[in-house]
Amino acid sequence: TGWLWQQTQMNNDDLFRPAEPGNYHLRFLGDGTLAIQADCNRAQGRYEIEDHRLRIELGPMTLMACGEASLGDRFLANLGGANSYFLRDGNLFIELKFDSGTMKFSPQAPGLVGTRWRVTGVNNGRGALEGVLGGTELHLDFGEGGALDGSAGCNHFSASFETSGDQITIGQALSTRKFCQDPPGVMAQETAFLSALPQAARFERTGDRLEMRMADGALAATFTRLQE
Repeated sequence: TGWLWQQTQMNNDDLFRPAEPGNYHLRFLGDGTLAIQADCNRAQGRYEIEDHRLRIELGPMTLMACGEASLGDRFLANLGGANSYFLRDGNLFIELKFDSGTMKFSPQAPGLVGTRWRVTGVNNGRGALEGVLGGTELHLDFGEGGALDGSAGCNHFSASFETSGDQITIGQALSTRKFCQDPPGVMAQETAFLSALPQAARFERTGDRLEMRMADGALAATFTRLQE
């Protein structure tokens, strides 16, 4: 299960809240290991659960400099001080040793790997989201190893992608070079779609719906889930 760090409330009234929760998350794996994203660094660890007691032992991690505003060190220190846990309203709370504070996590959105999506709307490059032209179908598939491919309406394309929390990075797409005339506007729609994808900065998956937004919050594209 993946969890996004929302805050740590210390019992001396200090409050630590990340500006970007998507940069701080952890995943409890079935073999007792822990995968951790602490801002710009990744870490590994092990965990043990007995009743509601929780013990976390931190392991190897990368050592990049994340900047003065980073809470990465605080996040890792809190995790290393885990004592117990409980669930409430779908959120995870980790109580720290010596009754010193409480970490709060929200569930991480479902991942994208292994899913296929039909495009329902595309940013037209002029600040508006337009529905897909009738008679065209655009879709994309998120594969293993960061591989993304699909149809842009006329041509097939491929690109790379990477996600971290709710953040997404999509590389510039490579596509075949067919020219389609029907329906009118299909090539302009394709150009807009392939231009919008690399501008996506965040995604939100809600059930069978997916939204990608640009860094300024504008919608890049919208999707509905295609079942395999």
